[in-house]
Amino acid sequence: MRLEISSSHRRYSLHADLLAEGRAEITVVVCTPDGVIHGELTGEVDACDLNEVGRLIASVPIASAVETPPTATSPAPIKATRHGQAWTPEAIAYLEEHYRAGKGPEQLAEELGRSEKSIRWKLHGLKLAPYPSDLVPDPRPAAEPEAPRVYTVEAKRRLHPHAYKPWEPEDEQRLAERCAQGTSLSELSQEFGRNEGAIASRLLKIQAEGPAADAAWEYGG
Repeated sequence: MRLEISSSHRRYSLHADLLAEGRAEITVVVCTPDGVIHGELTGEVDACDLNEVGRLIASVPIASAVETPPTATSPAPIKATRHGQAWTPEAIAYLEEHYRAGKGPEQLAEELGRSEKSIRWKLHGLKLAPYPSDLVPDPRPAAEPEAPRVYTVEAKRRLHPHAYKPWEPEDEQRLAERCAQGTSLSELSQEFGRNEGAIASRLLKIQAEGPAADAAWEYGG
């Protein structure tokens, strides 16, 4: 005897072989349409009960296909939509179970959609892993205090004797001549007793020519 019931998702097959003394060996197979077996039952019944067994199988609703029972493991993780997303109880349970089972932070990070750093910090928070000291940046060295700025005219003139003094026409003419001779900006600063910014501004104002005048543009005129 052979009976088959099929749907788009499941196929039920009943095979029966007659034995001696009015007995029959039956095999019931549940599989997918492409032949992947999901369940199998084998046993003996009285041959006179074969029709009843076939009727029972035929009465099983096609839509009520029995799924393979889930294993007693934690639910599959739901990947985070972005790094830094709040941890759900399901993700924490998955992390704890699979870390104890031997998975490393790198693999768990991929499965949970998080960074490896996030996984390691969470494992530490759950008291499952030591403090990740290698993830803590070294403290920045204390910045050296800046030298106090010079704001008074007297203090400025200790460095540049002619600071803030008006330019005389003869000074401007000599400045233009020295610039044309190729004197650098720093040399002009020392020669005229003024800072480089003041020299650069004056060179541009008198439209001097020379390397120092070209460098004066760096001071914004």
